[in-house]
Amino acid sequence: MTAWLRAAFIVLVAACREAPVGPCPSPRVAGSAAEQAAPVVRRSPFDSAFASAGAEFHVPPTLLKAIGWVETRWEMVQGAEEFAGRAPAFGVMALRGAALERGAARAGVTPEAARRDPLANIRAAAALLDAFADEAAIDRSRNEQWSGVIARYSEIERPDGRAAYGREVDRALGGVPPQLARAPAPAPTACLPPPPPGSGGAPDYPPGVWRASPNFNARPSDSTGRVHVLIIHTCESNYTGCWSWLVNPASQASVHYVVSEDGNEISQLVHESDRAWHIAATYDCTLNRRHDCWLIGVQSNDFTVGIEHAGFASQGSFPASQLEASATLACDVTRDRGIPRDWQHIVGHGQLQPATRTDPGPNWPWIAYVHRVQALCGETVVDDSAPFNDPALAAAAVPAAWTASDTTPDYYGGGYRWASTQPDATDVAAFSFRLAVPASRAVDARWTSGTNRSPHAAYAVISSAGDTLALVRVDQTTGGGRWRALGTWAFPAGWNRVVLLRRGTAGSVVVADAVRVRE
Repeated sequence: MTAWLRAAFIVLVAACREAPVGPCPSPRVAGSAAEQAAPVVRRSPFDSAFASAGAEFHVPPTLLKAIGWVETRWEMVQGAEEFAGRAPAFGVMALRGAALERGAARAGVTPEAARRDPLANIRAAAALLDAFADEAAIDRSRNEQWSGVIARYSEIERPDGRAAYGREVDRALGGVPPQLARAPAPAPTACLPPPPPGSGGAPDYPPGVWRASPNFNARPSDSTGRVHVLIIHTCESNYTGCWSWLVNPASQASVHYVVSEDGNEISQLVHESDRAWHIAATYDCTLNRRHDCWLIGVQSNDFTVGIEHAGFASQGSFPASQLEASATLACDVTRDRGIPRDWQHIVGHGQLQPATRTDPGPNWPWIAYVHRVQALCGETVVDDSAPFNDPALAAAAVPAAWTASDTTPDYYGGGYRWASTQPDATDVAAFSFRLAVPASRAVDARWTSGTNRSPHAAYAVISSAGDTLALVRVDQTTGGGRWRALGTWAFPAGWNRVVLLRRGTAGSVVVADAVRVRE
């Protein structure tokens, strides 16, 4: 056994004695597949900066690289405030507030440079770690002594949060030995993560971990307290820092769920039936395409569920694994709470609080995300507007003579199309959906209602073989803004269609908004 592995083993045993959160793993063997997959042994855009800053400030470059991975996945973020009282984070090392100021001063760079320039940011972080190591009087040659410095850098107050942060840094290091990393790597700081409290995981989402926040209260008992909207956030921090802050009474903030960077863990902090404190805005329906205006002036926490995502509104993209985990959770929440799966009821924090928030940011993939939530819940939706469709599964063909509009609220997607009824009209609005295999599916339609709508609007349901399976008439003068069942049919594989006919007694209009197909 090498000296490094012997030291790692001793530290692992000691960690288990101090914090018995589960069985200790065996020491990792240098050169294993798991070790090679650790982020610290991968190339990053900032390897030379980690190396030079580490040498300058006597901090292991691998430690700098691991912390950068845990904090930002090696992205130069330009942070924003997400939680009142918590300064925004900047750069590869997610420096914020007084820590950024101190690190910049010690590194001899301006705070602005530490915010904007990668090398200055990494040097400021290394200088800060150097200061912490000096103040703790650690023996820098002993890997295990860096654990307290790592915990202090995290700025997490809770012991369980600090331990979890240390585990994340250890995972990023992957037990890399000095000869591979070219610098001493910290030994693991704790044992395996604890199992979810209780036998059933989180109360509303069993795959999650229950970490109860004291920051909540009861929803209103009237209709304004009925869960109606799902709000998507970014933490503006790493995963552990996010949930640790939101379970801290001092934060006076919370959310129902937090999704980790890679989606391998989800924390539930507040019951869905309770009111979490995640958005500081009253509802303004003009910010949401004039949907649900009956809620105008209501505090948005009253009727929403919030999902925070580890990461930053400024980041260039979001990991596919995080998006998949989030979409799976969103399907569960919307199904259990009866929230419509559309762009007016799955919305961003910045959309409803634009004066002070922008999250989840311009690169959150809204169209693909909502489609994935729908698919996981067994739905395919065909909108009259192509940008709101998944072209692999849904397509609409609406004649140019049909007028595009969004003047009547409660439409799906980006608006709707309408046309006057005529006895001899032959043009139709066609909503097509693709099935990979034959299947029985329920079909719903949606329109915006009004007194000038046709009371006998006709939808023809047509199979991919060209057979008309049914002609269903509906009264579009009423029932707008929600899904109305047309029926259930056995469809063959291929592109099947639901078409809205224009033919009818003159003097009214038909509205083509959307069609939904569900299992």
